[in-house]
Amino acid sequence: MTTNFFKSITDLQVPGKWNLAIHSDEQGNLTISALFTALHNADNTTKAIPPMLLKGSAEELDNGFFEAITQPVQQTAGLYTNLNDYHKELEKAKQASKMEQDKKNKAAKPKAEPKEGEEEDDMEMSEPKPDKEAQRKAYEEAMKKVTRLDSLCQYEEALDTLPTLIEFPEKTNELDKKRAELERKREQKKALLF
Repeated sequence: MTTNFFKSITDLQVPGKWNLAIHSDEQGNLTISALFTALHNADNTTKAIPPMLLKGSAEELDNGFFEAITQPVQQTAGLYTNLNDYHKELEKAKQASKMEQDKKNKAAKPKAEPKEGEEEDDMEMSEPKPDKEAQRKAYEEAMKKVTRLDSLCQYEEALDTLPTLIEFPEKTNELDKKRAELERKREQKKALLF
């Protein structure tokens, strides 16, 4: 017996990793769980992408499996590519922004006049430092509220409450992951309501 299954996978022309699970029931129907992930995945939020579920008889799946998965797999591969490109460009922008901020801070730093009896080198400019403890507490409070709204299935409100990357750039991975999770749950809830 010859099958073209693996050739059909190759013909999709999307390099990546496939996880397939096949479940058969007493009536001879099959349920296929197919999860595709890209080879170079720069973003942990893509772990929230659910597998494709296909159900049917062996004959139905033989005839329609690749037709059913081609478009979703290509969209998923495109998503991985876009996320990887986005993260590369974001990193470049962060580096450029940091360099610009450092330049501006050096150029704009006024020199204070020494007081009587002080040497010029003894003077230090006191710059206001952000209150890290207050920032940490604000972040924790916001995330507690997000968790509470999430448990109440109020995903839209939780997304609105989620702290922004501008406020907490050091929490990018955590916030991206939480946003993706909440968006996925919101879409699932919408699907169930319709």
